[in-house]
Amino acid sequence: MHLPKVSIIIPNYNHKPYLQQRLDSVLGQTFQDFEVIVLDDASTDGSQEVLKAYNNHPKVSHMVFNDVNSGSPFKQWQKGIALAQGEWIWIAESDDYCELDFLSTLFSFYESDTSCVLLYCATKHKDEISGKMYLDTWASAMDEHRWNNSFINTGQDEVKRYFRYRNIIPNASGALFKKEAVLNVRLPLGMKYCGDWQLWLQLLSYGSIGYVSKPMNYFRKHKDTTRTFKLLESERTRFNEYYTIIQQYSTFLDRLVYLNKYNWIVLECYLKKRTLGRFPNVKLKLPIELQLAYCMLVVRKKLSL
Repeated sequence: MHLPKVSIIIPNYNHKPYLQQRLDSVLGQTFQDFEVIVLDDASTDGSQEVLKAYNNHPKVSHMVFNDVNSGSPFKQWQKGIALAQGEWIWIAESDDYCELDFLSTLFSFYESDTSCVLLYCATKHKDEISGKMYLDTWASAMDEHRWNNSFINTGQDEVKRYFRYRNIIPNASGALFKKEAVLNVRLPLGMKYCGDWQLWLQLLSYGSIGYVSKPMNYFRKHKDTTRTFKLLESERTRFNEYYTIIQQYSTFLDRLVYLNKYNWIVLECYLKKRTLGRFPNVKLKLPIELQLAYCMLVVRKKLSL
């Protein structure tokens, strides 16, 4: 029995308008050695009717519809990984899409160093509100030029220099990871926003990472995207997940010495506190080592007025 090279997991929740483009960009890949696992987390927008049209496609090995929402996207990841037969896993989020040479390009790059357990490419944002498309430069705050070119690096070095400070992979849909490696780690089922960051950190203890600078993944920004502003307890949950990860991969002294590398959290906290300011009983609290950076930011903002 032939086992596929890649298991493509498409987890969906209420992304009906984007499903056809997502599925067509997956099924039309120039590299065709894959299976597709479709998971719907009890959508209420008619998504399941769109998905059923692909049920008999020869590449679709599983189509599973939940009766009750799981409450966490990473529980859906776990379900898909358990069903997967491939050597590699691709979590192709249902509201994103990609170039048709996404798989073939990443695998051609992988052949130059088979120690890789994680591969990813540059991502472009598609803003559904403004209609604009632009290259994601999130990682460039760590190093202005590093992501201009493709590279392979050891997982240990990548974590030490970059990943422990922020999630360098801007969108999970732009990444592939080895099933053999993921079976050795604990999936972050309790997380809602930062589980992908936690997973990458764990995976990189089992091998190298490869990056392709060609943008082949498109992250769609819309009102329901996980990165868009959430209210009250959801934002508190997001920040608690940030802190859980940075505290796990650094010491208090590390965070003091490299305080500037965590400025993204401080800035995000500042912006969201301003928005949440009308809710006096809901606060976003920074760890004590980041409070100094926050106070300095507030002073700079006031002086600039």
